Amino acid sequence: MIPPAIDPDTSSEGERLVFEQFAADDSRPDWTVLHSLDIARHRRQLAGEVDFLVIAPGLGVLVLEVKGCHRLKREHGLWYYGGETEGRSRSPFSQASEAMHSLRERLTKRESSLSGVLFWSAVCFPFVDFTDQSEEWTPWQVIDRSRLAQRPLAECVESVLRQARDRAAELRLAWFDPAAGEPAREQADRILGALRGDFEFFDSPKVRARRAEEEIRRYTEEQFRALDQMRRTPRVVFDGPAGTGKTLLALEAARRGHAAGRSVLFLCFNRPLALWLQDQAAELLAAGRTPAMTVRTLHQYMVDVAGSSVRGSPADGETYWDEALPQAATERLLENWDRLERTERDGLSSSSLGPTLGIYDELIVDEAQDVVRDCFLDVLDLSVRGGLSEGTWRMFGDFAWQTIYDDTVSLDGFCEGRGANCPQIPLDENCRNTPRVAALACSAGDVAPGYSRVLRPDDGIDPDVRYYADAAGQALLLQSVLQELYDEQFTGPQVAVLSTKSDERAVAPRLPDQAWRDRLQPLIENEDFATVINTRTGRTHYSSIHRFKGLEANAVVVTDIESLDSAHERSLVYVGATRAKHRLVVLAHESLRGRLA
Repeated sequence: MIPPAIDPDTSSEGERLVFEQFAADDSRPDWTVLHSLDIARHRRQLAGEVDFLVIAPGLGVLVLEVKGCHRLKREHGLWYYGGETEGRSRSPFSQASEAMHSLRERLTKRESSLSGVLFWSAVCFPFVDFTDQSEEWTPWQVIDRSRLAQRPLAECVESVLRQARDRAAELRLAWFDPAAGEPAREQADRILGALRGDFEFFDSPKVRARRAEEEIRRYTEEQFRALDQMRRTPRVVFDGPAGTGKTLLALEAARRGHAAGRSVLFLCFNRPLALWLQDQAAELLAAGRTPAMTVRTLHQYMVDVAGSSVRGSPADGETYWDEALPQAATERLLENWDRLERTERDGLSSSSLGPTLGIYDELIVDEAQDVVRDCFLDVLDLSVRGGLSEGTWRMFGDFAWQTIYDDTVSLDGFCEGRGANCPQIPLDENCRNTPRVAALACSAGDVAPGYSRVLRPDDGIDPDVRYYADAAGQALLLQSVLQELYDEQFTGPQVAVLSTKSDERAVAPRLPDQAWRDRLQPLIENEDFATVINTRTGRTHYSSIHRFKGLEANAVVVTDIESLDSAHERSLVYVGATRAKHRLVVLAHESLRGRLA
């Protein structure tokens, strides 16, 4: 199929149906089907368009005109499609025939060796039964609803071409030799090459990115049914691997909670993800908006609550973040609960007071596998009315394959303990990745059983795995890959370079060319323990996989893969690879040849 995915702007329901049937049929792997082919030099018009062009080695080339109407009539020589009030004098058969002759003349004039190839035309009416007969067409040039119900579309097309060959042989056309079996495979390739060169087949990066965004959003919104099913359940965990739409589901859950009049605390783990979520929920976060909605990382929230009461400083590392800060936030929340309860006992309204004290009506947690660790559970329990056992909350996480911070976190343990036996809802349909990217990510990460379905169509582009021998070789390889992506117009923040290592040890800042080093920028910079996040710049960002978790990019380059021996190493590669919406390039040490496929 060229292009491999139908343009989302295609309005014809019939063309969409025909495209899907061609794309789903793998019984004729040597066929090539072109959709929406622009004819630069048409016989009767300044320009024209072919709905579908089928190049079938050994049979011929078929121009297929699709009329996706649910009602069709011809009256006084005029054709009316659907609810049209003005008829058209040209029949669809004439339209297809003229387009076919325009193509044949152009191709044979350019390359005389194609003059013996059979070109023919047909018309498809996928939604109506077309039984009228005329000298203007032969019955076997019609593919209608009843024929499609009896046999697959590809069989119908093959039948047309075989009968066309019989007709050409019967007419003893001088240029046609039925025994020649044209077009041969090599001729079919030349036809395809000529059409690519002469006719506009343009898939710009902007259109490609927009199509991917629309696909991801459309398929993720299909997952909203999981939220619909749980709307009357106050506490639930949604568990699924990367790419199943958890972050957008969490965002939708937060919006629904806010629309229902509840104050909402929306927590995640990574700062870049929190910044993106704040952008997405900007309207709901406006100052003075009621009910209140807050989007923070867990640690930002604890800093807000604890204020200056924390003993120690960020320089203490994990001791500060996992012990001193949660303890201080817990102590302050206990004090705030006392204040809230006194206010309510005095008969005063506390609806707006709660959020100012860090206490909300509903809690939403994304990246839950990183948040529901034992050291943070008391903070979560005190942040929502009713606590974890009786409050209203939704959590979204991947407890099987993305616990790259703490692999001791157990979903069953949480749900059976502090989660008060809440239901676990599995998410297993991939909304983000193309099928080939999803397959490599699952294979490299040793993720099984993987996804029940990958919803996005196959774009025909394989992930690119390249190998290096040493650090200098990897730097040159990365620079070459970035140049290739740049030439394909994947530029700036459309590309993310993700490493299994920290920024200080990664290959990205060590490129040999200064010009390329200047185009790269760390996603996160730490200046005296203040975090600077560079998501809004126009440069290409590099980051550890840990820090990029929860985000995505059109093109992703995963670097510094030196071992796949441990589950943690495999999980990192899986997480990094599943960030790619369109293109994925993996740079691995040559000792891993054969293990990434």
